[in-house]
Amino acid sequence: MIARVAVALLALLATACAAPVTGVAPTEPAADAGEARVAAWFEAHRGRPPMVRAFLQRMPKGGDLHVHLSGAVYAESLIAWGIEAKMCLDAATLTITPAPCDPREGRPPLADAVREPGRYGVLVDALSTRNLPQGSTAGHDRFFTAFGRFGNVTGDRSVDMIADLATGAADQHIGYLEMMLTFRGREVRSLGARVGFDGDLAGTRRRLLDGGLGPLVADGGAEVSRMEQAVIGRLGCAPAPGAAPPPACRVVRRYLQQTSRTADPGVVFAQLVYAFELARADRRVVGINMVAPEDDPVARRDYRLHMRMVGWLVETYPGVNVALHAGELTLGLVPPADLAFHIRSAVEVGRAKRIGHGVSIAYERDALQLMELMRARDVLVEICLTSNDLILGVAGPWHPFADYWHRGVPLALASDDPGVARGDLTAEYVRAAIEHGLGYADLKRLARNSLRHSFLAGAELWQDREALVPVAPCAGLRPGTTATAPCQGFLDGSDKARAQWALEAAFIEFESLPSFR
Repeated sequence: MIARVAVALLALLATACAAPVTGVAPTEPAADAGEARVAAWFEAHRGRPPMVRAFLQRMPKGGDLHVHLSGAVYAESLIAWGIEAKMCLDAATLTITPAPCDPREGRPPLADAVREPGRYGVLVDALSTRNLPQGSTAGHDRFFTAFGRFGNVTGDRSVDMIADLATGAADQHIGYLEMMLTFRGREVRSLGARVGFDGDLAGTRRRLLDGGLGPLVADGGAEVSRMEQAVIGRLGCAPAPGAAPPPACRVVRRYLQQTSRTADPGVVFAQLVYAFELARADRRVVGINMVAPEDDPVARRDYRLHMRMVGWLVETYPGVNVALHAGELTLGLVPPADLAFHIRSAVEVGRAKRIGHGVSIAYERDALQLMELMRARDVLVEICLTSNDLILGVAGPWHPFADYWHRGVPLALASDDPGVARGDLTAEYVRAAIEHGLGYADLKRLARNSLRHSFLAGAELWQDREALVPVAPCAGLRPGTTATAPCQGFLDGSDKARAQWALEAAFIEFESLPSFR
């Protein structure tokens, strides 16, 4: 059975025409002949699903800012790793478990279990959202249940997962990954449980630091270093003399330290303090985020408290970047009162620079004013079309993408959990083009937004973003050519500008390909 997302997407593609489904403004005139030629090819092939995918697979896409490392790997890899580790399968719950195995107790070796006729496919479905029936409302539970079924596999596989994700990014011409994961999570949660929380933010932070949080931050930095070196080795980024490193080695990697929002307040606050400390100490950890289902009872109960914690920490740790899941909700999933304030609280109280999902914006109090505030503050929304469809059942004209777009709120597309959702970032671009009527120039804007709003260090390339006028040291230069000494000096001093320069060079190369003339 074909997954319901694939069925819906193919249907939308097959019936697509020039009129946007949700009324997004038409594409602006192309900036130059190369862009115009490629844009015309794209419009001419809108009705051909294979060609749309082929075009967008090859198109440079900047960065993926919202991707959970634990949910990024396909079930087939998870099963292979579980077999390699000699794990077992709990037949009743379809959960991969550590040894010892006991077939008589319903825990056969995983390697044996998947040899049974039909068992492999059933397990792939259980570890992902593959083969959800058309129109099913079970996506939310299937999605979040999957993580518990494969969590024993991913615990010590960060290097494999990062290498896998970087390789897939290179294949899709994605230049930057901002991955959410947890460093020293068990130790920090244990410390938070011991210290507790009495409502005094400053006092609790002092007790955490006095109780040993500082050494855990140092341990976290060391873990990042070990992991990065192992990823470099796994990808083969130091090849023999004369050999070129794999394309995945050119994908820039950065990390967001995540905090689970479903624990007791003391544990949540300890994780948040640790995240801010680690992000301040290690430039490879470029910010923080909060994860876990927003509709969870504890997450709902403590949402305002969590935003107050984050906002206070933003003041205490100026310069640390904050992205927050907010508004990954819809009517019926939670009571209406929970829909009325989550996004605004993340923006106004939590001081988030980016919002993940933002689906429930229409239910917020004074939603139009809130979108104007987000535009004025330049708060980007990380749009995850596939997971919003799978988890919330929100897609097409019911998705607020067009409303954000029309009101000038900056947007970027993101893959969220591409392994569990059986997708990738290219699929998000396909959905944006078909479901929301975006043209090539619009898709370029989304790709550029992903780097402009990334948490990469340094100044950005543009002094005029709309006109794409570079900063003075690089004025008049064409990306992809040799930079002058002043321009190269500027690029060397800014991770963000260097990534933006590389994206523009990739666009120039893409627009010169004979395939799309």
